[in-house]
Amino acid sequence: MTTPAWAQPGTDLTGTKVLVIGGTGGVGEGVVTALLDAGATVVATGRDQARLDSLKVRLSAARPLRDRRPHDRLITQTVDLLAPDLGATLLRHGPFDGAVVSVADWGAQGRKRLVDLTDAEWDALIEQNQTTIFRAYRALVPALGPDAMIAQLNGLSADLPFPGAGGVALTAAATKSMTRTMAEESRGDGPRIYQIILGVIRTRPRQLAGIDDPRWIPATDVGVHIAELVAGTSPLSGTVLHYLVDKAQGPRS
Repeated sequence: MTTPAWAQPGTDLTGTKVLVIGGTGGVGEGVVTALLDAGATVVATGRDQARLDSLKVRLSAARPLRDRRPHDRLITQTVDLLAPDLGATLLRHGPFDGAVVSVADWGAQGRKRLVDLTDAEWDALIEQNQTTIFRAYRALVPALGPDAMIAQLNGLSADLPFPGAGGVALTAAATKSMTRTMAEESRGDGPRIYQIILGVIRTRPRQLAGIDDPRWIPATDVGVHIAELVAGTSPLSGTVLHYLVDKAQGPRS
């Protein structure tokens, strides 16, 4: 199956540095890969050092011969978004031309109706899926200038009912609203902020689990779109809310 015209790589991010929070996740890995291919230096963060080490080894081995030293442009860093010293930790390798927030946690509660969630399960979902993103914004927005960008990746559960996983859906809806509000509040003197709603994404972990469909959007295609946003060359650069749910259609507002 051919790559859609909108997903063709070609953006040159040589000389830029992009932070990817959640770089070890399935979508995050695709974004990191695409940004490296575009020439950016990428700081990929995660909570687990072993997963970060594995990411670096895997992506270094996958780089083409024209780029024999990709490890020079891939920096990994453990980050706890709930840590009290988040600001200093998150900005350690800055300044950044862009930041991607790819954070989501399904929690340990399993499939439950909202009314069956315990207080502890509710609090954990809010903390992991909403408070973490707020704290990332609070650290990044004052530190990034108007030439930089921030993109938060979200799912269709931000717009749709999600029976059995309502805690995930309502935090997605809340962070969608948060991101759009942050975008308006920083307009003119802060970074460009984007909310990207994703459909089903084709990721390496899903493929390893035997869950795959060529009609799904490859995670690296999400990264191609983000590379254009970093460069300011995307037709949607002036629009806050993006949908990337159809492989053939591509990003739309």
